[in-house]
Amino acid sequence: MNEGTDRIDYRETPDLTEVHSAIRRESGDPTAESRQVPLWLTMACAVAVCWAGAYVGVFHGGFSGSVYNEYESSPAVLFPLPKKPGAEGESVGAVQSLAQIGKGVYSQCQPCHQANGAGVAGQFPPLVKSDYVVGGEKRLVALLLKGIQGPLVVEGKTYNGAMPAWEKALSDKKIAAVASYIRSEWGNAAPEISEAKVAAARKEFEARTAPYTEAELKQIPADATLGESGAPAGAAPVAGSAPAAPAAVPAGPSADELMAKGKQQYMAICVACHQPTGLGLPMVFPPLAKTEYVNGDPKRFAAMILKGVAGPITVDGKTYNNMMPGQEAVLTDDKIAAVLTYVRGSFGNQSPAVTPDIVAAARKEFAEKKTPWSEAELKAFGGAAAQ
Repeated sequence: MNEGTDRIDYRETPDLTEVHSAIRRESGDPTAESRQVPLWLTMACAVAVCWAGAYVGVFHGGFSGSVYNEYESSPAVLFPLPKKPGAEGESVGAVQSLAQIGKGVYSQCQPCHQANGAGVAGQFPPLVKSDYVVGGEKRLVALLLKGIQGPLVVEGKTYNGAMPAWEKALSDKKIAAVASYIRSEWGNAAPEISEAKVAAARKEFEARTAPYTEAELKQIPADATLGESGAPAGAAPVAGSAPAAPAAVPAGPSADELMAKGKQQYMAICVACHQPTGLGLPMVFPPLAKTEYVNGDPKRFAAMILKGVAGPITVDGKTYNNMMPGQEAVLTDDKIAAVLTYVRGSFGNQSPAVTPDIVAAARKEFAEKKTPWSEAELKAFGGAAAQ
């Protein structure tokens, strides 16, 4: 048999070491078996889940869809909170500062400027670190007293809403309180404005009857401060100022008198949200034109103004999810009757006038109710809602 380079020697003995080495170098065939998750990864996931649960439990804010309220949850578990007046261990009769009083007055401003002072994009400007808030005292008080209308630039953004004048609805003390509150909240750190300074400003601007424009506000120096009128806190209002709670309508007013007085109240308090046309703001504040809440039961309408409304409400097939503050602490029965009559007789509405007696009856009937109405309560008005 011939031998050559191509000849295979079938008698050659294989080297088992080389064969086993080659097998070990090959990757194993894939299998369907499962492998245990590493213990460290299991522990890390467990810690993350526990922390997330604890965080939500402590900072849930009452699971409110409107705004975080730290005093409806328990953040003190992780972060101790400063005590508030009236808390346990403090005197219940402790005197409140102007800013603390102003927090309650701010409920009138909250629907537009929101609870966090951030406003509504494109509609109502923010109060957080705004030059009009933390700047000169005179600009801010003039704005609160007389209101503002037309475009206004705040933090480089233009807002074209309307802010009502508060000189007739709020006393000097309440204006001083709300001004002091917004100047010291949400990171603002400006000094408070005293009641006497507001009284001085009211006297200085008493001849003005129209809201300010941006150009007119700019004419007031940005750092202008206010002097004090010399009237002690709690004294009678200076000439030209509005009493804190005068009777707006005499006893037994006619429908025409109620309409005239109601228009004044509406333009001072309601116009910013519901607009001069009564059409509201799309998706923000509902219209008043030809709606069931306006033209229906007058006692229900009065109860809404007295206690306010919170949460989603459907008007003319559209849902609005905002808050209307209660006016029972701000407006008298006569004033509420006047504004109800005006709304029920304007914007295409043709419902009868509402007398102060109806409002007084609603105020007495619902005196124990501490929260705003929900849509469900309003729908059930006269039954469970009356409780």
